[in-house]
Amino acid sequence: MAVALKHLSRLTSEEYPGAPLIFSGDFNSTPSSGLFQLASQGAVPESHEDWASDGPEELCPMAISNPFQLSSACGEPAYTNYVGGFHGCLDYIFVEPRALQVEQVIPLPSHQEVTTYQALPSVAHPSDHIALVCDLTWK
Repeated sequence: MAVALKHLSRLTSEEYPGAPLIFSGDFNSTPSSGLFQLASQGAVPESHEDWASDGPEELCPMAISNPFQLSSACGEPAYTNYVGGFHGCLDYIFVEPRALQVEQVIPLPSHQEVTTYQALPSVAHPSDHIALVCDLTWK
């Protein structure tokens, strides 16, 4: 994520000066992760628990920062991925609120709709992820 944001920073400062950022996708990280903290709060400290997530032999602490001020346009839903053994929010639409305003967020399927066939994907939902959809307007 830090590498991607660094590249996007270069693009929005050198090649497309002033262009606001919309960065969306399946980030495979929950809102408690360092990745989400980097995107939404602008930095991950050297002491973040994610640095030790693979045990002490894999410890690679470093402080990293993000040049953007980003927010999650669709908030932090209880889940965007609901599979056997796991459900959580892994997908985001990150935007720069200085330039973009969220007009509306399309409602997610109800818990009953998602769990009717136990998990995702299902005959009703062809992906193991729930699509995030929102309307944005320029400020």
